[in-house]
Amino acid sequence: MASAVPSRSVLTGSLHVTEGVPPRSSSARSRATPATSGLTAAAWNRRSHADRARGLSHWPQWLRAIPAAKRPNALMRLFAALFLLLPGGALVVSTHRHAHAVLTSAVLLFVVAHAALHALSAWRSTTERTLPAPLRNVDRHAAWMMLASAWVPLVIHRVHAQPTSTLVAAGLVIGTLCQLCSLRMTSDRLRSALLVLGSALQFVAVALVIAMEVT
Repeated sequence: MASAVPSRSVLTGSLHVTEGVPPRSSSARSRATPATSGLTAAAWNRRSHADRARGLSHWPQWLRAIPAAKRPNALMRLFAALFLLLPGGALVVSTHRHAHAVLTSAVLLFVVAHAALHALSAWRSTTERTLPAPLRNVDRHAAWMMLASAWVPLVIHRVHAQPTSTLVAAGLVIGTLCQLCSLRMTSDRLRSALLVLGSALQFVAVALVIAMEVT
């Protein structure tokens, strides 16, 4: 009969070898892999989150306080409001100097309406408070108000029997289509992008109208 081979240990220097003891199976070594990979993924996520947080350190406090989902919408609408106010103010001054008062009033209405509506939407994205009902209605119908204020300068321009270029008509029409398409958008980000694009195209068209009045 074959007897069981006894386990014996051989001590050589600092190496301790145990004979008769089977090595650890690969399945036993692989049991620690999911936990290790999980810890690695968690550490990586924490690191990437910390990197993103460090990247926001130079931003204003009010901008860092905006939720990440609403931040692109607020930035787009804030850019549009500033774009309409700064070049728009120069356009109003130029119209006042070179055109009649009725057209100046129409351009002023266009600039103020677009800038105020974009600023209202940007402020809505930065605050957690519920807007009053009148302001909510204004924001809900912003596309129609932008559309109406953009066409007033062109109508006054045509009333005075002034020629209208194809570029002016194209800018107004494409801007109007962007604003009308925004009415069907459920995504706030896409709606804001269409409204900003529409305002920019209509601003260029109104500026061309004033240029034709001056010349």
